Amino acid sequence: MVPHGRVHPAAAASSSDFSGEMNQSAASSDPSSSPPYSFHFEKPLPPTAAPPPPADARRYQQLLPAPQPGTYVVQMPKDKVFRVPPPENARLFQHYTRRARRRARCSCARVCSWLLLALVLLAAALAASAAVVYLVFKPRQPDYTLLSLAVSGLGGILGNASSTAAPAPVAFSPEFDATVRADNPNGKIGVHYEGGGSHVAVSYGGVRLADGAWPAFYQGPRNVTVLVATAKGLGIRFSERLLGDIAAAGRLRSVPFDVDVKVPVRLQVGGVRTWAVPVRVRCAVVVDRLAADAKVVSKSCRVKARFLFWKD
Repeated sequence: MVPHGRVHPAAAASSSDFSGEMNQSAASSDPSSSPPYSFHFEKPLPPTAAPPPPADARRYQQLLPAPQPGTYVVQMPKDKVFRVPPPENARLFQHYTRRARRRARCSCARVCSWLLLALVLLAAALAASAAVVYLVFKPRQPDYTLLSLAVSGLGGILGNASSTAAPAPVAFSPEFDATVRADNPNGKIGVHYEGGGSHVAVSYGGVRLADGAWPAFYQGPRNVTVLVATAKGLGIRFSERLLGDIAAAGRLRSVPFDVDVKVPVRLQVGGVRTWAVPVRVRCAVVVDRLAADAKVVSKSCRVKARFLFWKD
């Protein structure tokens, strides 16, 4: 066999530089004695001229060990090489993965700790600021007093209730003018009363009789303001029992009413105006008659505000 030769079955004869057939004479004389196979030898083709490899490739080939006789060297592109990591590399990969997860958890815990610390510092700063404001300005809650309550539109209740016949379901349109005295005892804090969003309501025995609004104005430090808040009702119908109760209270010259006030308030501290905070005032007042010149027999007012640092 010729070195580096290729062996082909004799399916078709072809010309070459060197060829031979075994037992040619025997095949020509005796067909039965011809061998079952015939071999055809060819010289290897000369290798095509390839461009010289670059310097890096030549240096890499020099570093590779020489192939042993009878072995083949197969070169493949790097993007076609698929590697299976050994078991020790798989364990290392799992170890590094667990360590990365632990580091991520530690980083998240560290961020949460910093955020919590920042919130604590912010709360401490706000508390310190409130303490400074309290010590410097010494804020006090304003005081409100109901001076009078003029009543109109309910004069026909007494005559309707005193008649012998059954009282007719008459609709009333009552009107109340509440005169209130507002006292601001603070020496460095002003009070802004906003009309928008305010509400004044007058009721009798839990029945709403009239609604109105609180007037908008500014009350400076150490100021006393007397104002009138008006509430009106339309088409109010009383039950027979309620008519009898109001008539009896009028004859006794002791008619009780409830006055509820809700008004948004902003404080003026130096050049800074705070956000609006609702102030609620509830007064229980008793008048001697259902007339515009009614006099207040007794009164009691309670004030609720959301400013926690105010002193009553």
